This record gives sequence, structure tokens and C-alpha cells, in this order.
Amino acid sequence: MVLSVNPVWSQSYNQEKITLTNFLVRMYKSTPFEGVKVVADYENNYLVSVVLVKNNTNSSVSARNRVAQIKSARQVSQYLNSVITLESETIIRTTEKVKEEKTINEITEVIKENSIGFTKGMEVLTTFDINDAKEHCYMFFRRIEDMK
Repeated sequence: MVLSVNPVWSQSYNQEKITLTNFLVRMYKSTPFEGVKVVADYENNYLVSVVLVKNNTNSSVSARNRVAQIKSARQVSQYLNSVITLESETIIRTTEKVKEEKTINEITEVIKENSIGFTKGMEVLTTFDINDAKEHCYMFFRRIEDMK
């Protein structure tokens, strides 16, 4: 009987994810950004999408998560496919508060966007509060090799 010992070293997927998360959070905190970037480590290339969503007290966590997913899919699709048409409309409403007798102008920007393309799902890497918890930062990622 022959006994063979082969030492094997491997880095687990979770350890890679933790290392990538720590790196991207440090990078974001040193120079905040929003959008799509390609990030490379020693063995992999990643497509990273960073999205900011306002922390409204009226909206639920699931609603904010859905908004972040849609914004990320739009950013990635625009980055990969570059086929976008935009229509913009500005609506200005003037209302008067009775208690303070002040006129308040409310400006609402309505943006309609049509795009052609398909983006495979991006995985949430991490989320954290920024700007004294006024906004929430979402980081989505996907290994570039997995997108082919």
C-alpha cells in the first residue's frame, strides 16, 4: 500500500469576496465614486457597479434594494451595450404654505430612458451608509469570465 500526500492550498470563494469587499470599500472611502468599473486582482477581473440610494424614512428597505438593483442594471447595460435614448421633462410646481406664509418651488425632473441590451444579474457585494446615513451605497459585482 502506497500512501501519497499532496498538499493543496486554495482560497475559498468567500475569502476572495471578503478581500474584494475590503479593497473596494477602502477605495470608495478614499475617493467616492458612482458608476461601473473593471477591477482586477491577481487571478480574476470583476465588473463592479456602485449605486447610491437616498435613505428615505417613508420607503422600506426592500424598496431601496429594488431601486439599487434597477439603477445597477441600467448602469451595467449602458456600460456594456452603449445604446441609450433619453427624454427629459422638468416640472416646476409652486405651492404656498399657510403656516409660514412662504412660497415654495418644487422642481421635479422626470427622466424616461429606453435601452437595448441584456445584463446578466449582478450579485450584491456589500452595502453601507454614507453621508451621515442620508444615503446608502450598494456595490454589485460579477466576475467578467462568468459574463461570457
